[in-house]
Amino acid sequence: MLGELVTATRTHALMMAPHMRAAEVREIMASDGLTPIRGLLRELDRSSSAWSWIIDGEVACMFGIITPYLLDQESYPWMLTTPLVESNSRQFARACRALLPELLAVHPKLSGMVDARYELSVRWLGWLGAKISSPEPWGAEGVPFCRFEIGA
Repeated sequence: MLGELVTATRTHALMMAPHMRAAEVREIMASDGLTPIRGLLRELDRSSSAWSWIIDGEVACMFGIITPYLLDQESYPWMLTTPLVESNSRQFARACRALLPELLAVHPKLSGMVDARYELSVRWLGWLGAKISSPEPWGAEGVPFCRFEIGA
């Protein structure tokens, strides 16, 4: 994989927040009413595991898994990205496909919500094999979001 996958830190969040893709800034505002830095730090703080993909010293994306209860069968993945993901899209896609079985081995059911207006993200989740529901009003702004599920 181009770049390096490392344990995510608050410093990564501070570095990445000003560079997040506009569609993701809009998504976290619509879902939770949060700014990029507050959204990144909140997800990082709630995660049982979180990683950053670093390319040439810059944070391309941060992602993690939130597991609300130790014995819960459902975990909630999150991922926020910068334009570096687009300029390294093939490596990003391969890395995601390779990492997904490892995540599902530990977290058999991954589910969450995605802004239906963020068509690229919806298509990417479908490409990964997610079942995607019809859009329904959700979140702080009540805009259309789709529930997605991968695994069990």
